[in-house]
Amino acid sequence: MPSSGRGRSGSRTRNSGAPLRGFALLVFLLALVVAPAARAGAIAGPALDAAALRAARDAAPGPQLHLIFDLHRGQAAPVPLAVTLGTDYVDWVEEGRETLYDFRLRRRLMLDRKARSFANLSLYGDVAFRRFELGKRIELAKMYGESMGGDPPLELLPFWIESDVGLLGAAKVEPKIVQKHLPDGAVSFRFGDEEVALFAPANEAVPEALRKSFVRFLRLKLPVHPTILAAVALDGRLPKRLVYVGDAGGTRHPAGLMLRSSVRGTGDYPLPADFAPRPLAGQAQDQEALGLRGLLPLMLQAVAGKAAGGPRSLAAYRRAADDALRHGQPYAAELLLAESALQFGADAGDCTVGPGGVPCHDAAELGRIFAADPRAATLYKAQTDEPKDPKKAVALWQSIRRDDVPDGYVIDAFLADRLSAEGESQDAMGEFARALQGNPYLAGVYRGLGDHFLRASRTDLAWLCYDLGRALPGRDPHDPLAAIDQLENDLASDYSGFF
Repeated sequence: MPSSGRGRSGSRTRNSGAPLRGFALLVFLLALVVAPAARAGAIAGPALDAAALRAARDAAPGPQLHLIFDLHRGQAAPVPLAVTLGTDYVDWVEEGRETLYDFRLRRRLMLDRKARSFANLSLYGDVAFRRFELGKRIELAKMYGESMGGDPPLELLPFWIESDVGLLGAAKVEPKIVQKHLPDGAVSFRFGDEEVALFAPANEAVPEALRKSFVRFLRLKLPVHPTILAAVALDGRLPKRLVYVGDAGGTRHPAGLMLRSSVRGTGDYPLPADFAPRPLAGQAQDQEALGLRGLLPLMLQAVAGKAAGGPRSLAAYRRAADDALRHGQPYAAELLLAESALQFGADAGDCTVGPGGVPCHDAAELGRIFAADPRAATLYKAQTDEPKDPKKAVALWQSIRRDDVPDGYVIDAFLADRLSAEGESQDAMGEFARALQGNPYLAGVYRGLGDHFLRASRTDLAWLCYDLGRALPGRDPHDPLAAIDQLENDLASDYSGFF
């Protein structure tokens, strides 16, 4: 990826995943150094407008299948569900809300046709949420068994966990689901002693070009066990009826799709080119999104390279740190080098990487210098104390004077991560805000802010931060967000049926 004019000099002989040696840089970089991950291409993230998204996917008219279902849930009146299948997307409208899943760009778009706007969310975040829910419920079931004895409640039984989250893995052995072909052509699915689903196929087959999108629609929309959905997909026909037993609040209830109409045609990609991006549209009352909403304009400015005069280069950081050292200011130099690690990751502390002709001090030399300065030593001690005594580390960070150095917000970045991990959400958001206001180009802060929302199971907000951080100009491939690149590769490999 482009590196904002940064060249590389010397041979790269180190392992990019290995921690650097040294007194101070070790602790700053250890959590940031990650192995590089392959990327399939640029992220079609929340900063892009509709025209750019259409260009990214080379949008053009193509085959479509328009379906109208009645969606039944328990005793409530059925709700119309309008579905459009494209070769690599699914668009559906339910009770006035339109959702477009783009499998080429791996995004979930929430369209508001009245306001002519859309929110752009990550499909990776959606699948990550399912995986986290799977793990959480497995753990809850285990805890219930250990504390209460006997079988856990319905929603914590493996079959129902897998049905609700759409992923296998809750049961040690894949559940035995029995299929029975009925005289009218329908297929009954039984688990244990009850019927859990019924598939009555229509005469019409799903067009071959749209079959993958149809299967993804079923996986994304219906809380039906993956094994049952695989059997429906294998049949290849549209469901005239697809009835299943749902689980809500620990009680079973009937639910299902009833096909009303099916029309083949050709149509354009559903996102009009003039729609405006609104990353947090529809979340005005979302308390967890409030803090992020206030930071979003600054983050978007940074992605455009228009905040604070643009990002600093690695050469600029190294020159500034060298200047601080020559003027007897090791604490200021330590903050600059820590800040460069937050922006560039592994490359920041490796003198064999980066621009030539710029002073670069190795870790051993820096360690000796920083150990002799009280504030630099306290900063180091806070970092080393954090794993064993987080509260002490927070106290040390808070004790360090920072009003006489321009980069004191680096300490806010450290505090933000620790306070978030300790559950001090409101205080953490304040520290994240100060860190971003100090320098909105620090990939490590976007990573930390995303992790903050991840701890609250808000994968939608987490990936919004991750995506914006990876869209910053001059991104280094070894920056702190490279771990998210690898996570996405793993999600796409492990759960390919959603992508």
